Amino acid sequence: MAAARALAEAGHRVVTAGREVGIAGRSRATSKAILLPGAVATDAAAYRAALAEIVQRERVDALLPVTDAASRRCLGFDDALGCRVLGPSAAGYARASDKAHLMEVARSVGLRVPRQWTMNASGDAIPSEPSAMALVVKPSRSVVDSEGGTVASSVRFADTHAQLEAAITAFHPASFPLLIQERTYGHGVGVFLLRHAGNIILRFGHRRIREKPPAGGVSTFREAVEPPEQLVAQCERLLATLEYDGPAMVEFKEDERTGEFVLMEINARLWGSLQLAIDAGVNFPVAMVALAFELPLSHPTPKAGVRSYWEFGELDHALALARRSREALHVPPSVEVGVAAAMRALANRRLSDRPEVFRLNDPAPFLYEAMRWGRGK
Repeated sequence: MAAARALAEAGHRVVTAGREVGIAGRSRATSKAILLPGAVATDAAAYRAALAEIVQRERVDALLPVTDAASRRCLGFDDALGCRVLGPSAAGYARASDKAHLMEVARSVGLRVPRQWTMNASGDAIPSEPSAMALVVKPSRSVVDSEGGTVASSVRFADTHAQLEAAITAFHPASFPLLIQERTYGHGVGVFLLRHAGNIILRFGHRRIREKPPAGGVSTFREAVEPPEQLVAQCERLLATLEYDGPAMVEFKEDERTGEFVLMEINARLWGSLQLAIDAGVNFPVAMVALAFELPLSHPTPKAGVRSYWEFGELDHALALARRSREALHVPPSVEVGVAAAMRALANRRLSDRPEVFRLNDPAPFLYEAMRWGRGK
């Protein structure tokens, strides 16, 4: 939705396509929202064929994948789709999205990474060394292909050996190899870069204030910050070593014990909190179109201190604090839980903080999300 609004405001005609209309399709920024047939869910070739037909019919010049599943199916298929596909190369996307490979490369450029163990296949013996630690279990790739279509997996947390066994068992066999990482406690920090032809075109940073779930996940409240120059330089070296051009969210945790930045992953696509960057003056989607078609391009300085919140993500964060115990949430003792903590989280706002979805001149996406949230979706 943030990309649709930004591109429409810049004068581009926006068409969305997906298996659901979604909030972007309901925005006044979108000239047409097209539903894809159900068969494309399990057939990448059918997915591209459906998009190619839309590209031709709607005279589309550029296609912007906004999910990992769409990126895997579209990047590198410009000719088959009949238009420019905006984003990294298919090889660059694969290198940045392979978390196991990423951690090895990150060490080589001086970034700190969490202690890590790998389980290559379902049924392998669980490593004994990390069983007494607070852990994060994640697939090496967030989205993988299987016989039934794509499989998307999210991280799971474990504080005991029993929880570790349960977390591993819950993953689809296609999600392996799994990474078992020592957990880092602290605020999330993102360094957002747009690299083109080996040069950094745009840069931005934010600090996560709250997330959904509270232990770590999607940011629900965040603030624009100027990341340390040394950290940005290391991120630039990381992308150069990966031979990566395109938009990238390099995600860290700022270790509350040491103050060091610990690498978590790279999102090799546009990210969920994109609206904050745009509100702070750094318009990644418009810049991507400008680079692809050699249009005029500005190089703005981000406005630090801008804050934005995802309205229903904040409600979910507060409800989790109110309804669940610290142990069930996998949060450290420093995080308050309970009804009072939930109310304080919701009240922790400034008048200048910006809602992510709601706009007076474009209320339909907010109303649609409110309806879905009320139905528990």
